[in-house]
Amino acid sequence: MSKAGDCLPVSWPVADRTSRRRGRVGVVYDDRIHSYDHGPYTITDLDRMPPDVRYELVDGWILTSHRPSARRDHVASAMRSLFERAVADVDLSIHGPFSVFTGAGIRVPDIGIVDGAAARLSVQRGERAHQGLDVRLVVEVVSRGSGSERTARYEKPDEYAASGIAHYWIVDLEPTVNITCHSLVPGSRVYRRVGRVFAGSVFKVDDPLPIEFDPGILLDLP
Repeated sequence: MSKAGDCLPVSWPVADRTSRRRGRVGVVYDDRIHSYDHGPYTITDLDRMPPDVRYELVDGWILTSHRPSARRDHVASAMRSLFERAVADVDLSIHGPFSVFTGAGIRVPDIGIVDGAAARLSVQRGERAHQGLDVRLVVEVVSRGSGSERTARYEKPDEYAASGIAHYWIVDLEPTVNITCHSLVPGSRVYRRVGRVFAGSVFKVDDPLPIEFDPGILLDLP
């Protein structure tokens, strides 16, 4: 019987050479072999994930985005509807959620506006995601305190800007619905903040499409 302070023998896991030759890693715990796969991962691995959850590939790791709240989903849907009505006379394609290539992998913004010709070509070629330079705008709807808030505010802006996406909007749900707009600094791959509009005021832009509305209507029920 061991005494207090005695060091007990530990059976450390050891690599199983047979499993390693088969391209998998095996470790032995108490004479039982457990095999596992681990990252970094690829687009092929991303495509094997279940389809009922939104996944992103970032620096070789697969990130899970939980299903949005009913409120957040409603705001995203309302924004898409506004865009779809506004593009009637311009060659732009509305998507959301949709996949876009970034330098880190593949992101899945809530909403996006893609050049019409580029969107049709992507469909014809069966491409896995849109190229950043073809995307005119991405929109992320953010709930404060959510797991995705930091990503939307600090990580995605750098990735989207570096990918050449011209505009990035963040739609906040608190304290009231408001929209913060970022646009690329001319000749660079860096965003600058160009404005923030709260519910009760008029949000108006001409690029990437002419649109004018009160952000408060995003919470209106049909």
